[in-house]
Amino acid sequence: METLLKLYGELLPVMAFIPAGYLIARKFNFNSGYISKPLINVLLPLLVFTNMLDAEASKLVVLPILTFLLALGMNFAAKMIQNKLASETDPLLLRSSFSFFNVAFFGIPTVTALFGEDKVNVLICIYLGSALYGDTIGYFQIAKTKYPTGKALKEMLSIPFLYVFMAGIICKIAGLETPEFVKPVLNVVSFAVSAAGMMIVGFQLADVDFKHIKIPYFSKLLGFRTLAAVVILSVVAFAASFIAKDLEAEDYKMLALVPLFPIAANVTVFAAFLKADEEQSSILVFLSMLLSVVLVSIATFFLQ
Repeated sequence: METLLKLYGELLPVMAFIPAGYLIARKFNFNSGYISKPLINVLLPLLVFTNMLDAEASKLVVLPILTFLLALGMNFAAKMIQNKLASETDPLLLRSSFSFFNVAFFGIPTVTALFGEDKVNVLICIYLGSALYGDTIGYFQIAKTKYPTGKALKEMLSIPFLYVFMAGIICKIAGLETPEFVKPVLNVVSFAVSAAGMMIVGFQLADVDFKHIKIPYFSKLLGFRTLAAVVILSVVAFAASFIAKDLEAEDYKMLALVPLFPIAANVTVFAAFLKADEEQSSILVFLSMLLSVVLVSIATFFLQ
């Protein structure tokens, strides 16, 4: 119970920014770019870069590969279920919803509560694989719906994360570490990243008509997504256990949380890019967030 209260103590203050974002968007003509641009271009890259410097080299290699394979495998799960269960959802939106997990915004407060702040750098290693997939294959697929191959590739290469990732690898090889005087500031940045991510979800919910949400449809969709992610990650992690001997029990526990995490908020950005199913994408992100609170709460009892 103490661990559960600690979890809610970390999650609920951050999730409070969802209704805050919703109310701001409903009352004012607020440009969400004022939040999303510094978040994507400054705060999140800073957090990723510094945590990469402090991560163990072996984990920086292995963990991103595992979550990259999870995201890739979820593509096939989405294709498999498209005609049987999700015919009302755009195929590209479905693949994005299945493949993109909210490891950063939702995961940071969760891991801080369950494993401590010093384990956030391990979570960032886990996040890297998911983000690398989303910012390469995932983004390229979406860009291809509007642009020719060359232009789509150019759009993909303009994403800041790719360069932060490469810079982090180079600096890690060079043996650089995060200066001690910077670390207290990073705790504030960590909270700001999660809070801003939740606020963006609130912005996106402002245009949703909650009266017409098809709860049974979305329940089946999100239920299958969770089960598929559990199965795929279990297979990938089991295979990795024979190869990656440096991973610890806590690393596998953190990996086990990933299938329980909600759909990443950038799915709504992609929906806006496509000009299709924008409301449905917001509903998927929000409902998956509520489901994740329940699932992570249950998982807490097994992870102690």
